[in-house]
Amino acid sequence: MKEKIFIKNGILEEEIYDYLVDRLKDVNFEDVQVQHLPTSIRVLIYTTQPGMIIGEGGQTISALTDDIRRKFKIENAQIDIQRIANDVLAPRIIAMNIARGLENRKNYRKLAEFHMNRIMRNDKVLGAEIIFQGKFSGAKTHKDKFLQGYMKKSGDMVEKYVKKGYAMALPKLGSIGIKVNLYMKPEAVEERK
Repeated sequence: MKEKIFIKNGILEEEIYDYLVDRLKDVNFEDVQVQHLPTSIRVLIYTTQPGMIIGEGGQTISALTDDIRRKFKIENAQIDIQRIANDVLAPRIIAMNIARGLENRKNYRKLAEFHMNRIMRNDKVLGAEIIFQGKFSGAKTHKDKFLQGYMKKSGDMVEKYVKKGYAMALPKLGSIGIKVNLYMKPEAVEERK
């Protein structure tokens, strides 16, 4: 019985996440967490732009809460906005910014270099990796990787200390996937918990 509840909650969390990704595509948000409390369900949205989600006088967040209640049939849904102070340590936001740059016809190498330099200036990061895959020019797709510092690829260290983000750019030639991996110092990860 517990397994069914666990699976049902996991599916609900994924559906809410997909809905918010689609609904908040113009807002920089890093993560969405769904907490199942005894009396309600709380949706935590981590963002660098809380004002855009809350809206003027709280109208946008009220409409978003009502939509989640109606769409997913949750009576006591609550949305809580958590502000991220440093967007350099948010790989999904970095990937989304690169995707917007590609859609505005900026050179992917210059975008990668700019963001890589911003990331590596932060003392909480040991290494960074930005991977592009898709159609840049011509008919063939190809993959390009930019790496600075030190990056773990497998093992327990990856699960603990590597933060990952992904975004999709849709320029005229075709789609381009952007992956951003940040290898954090252990102190920085412990600090967030």
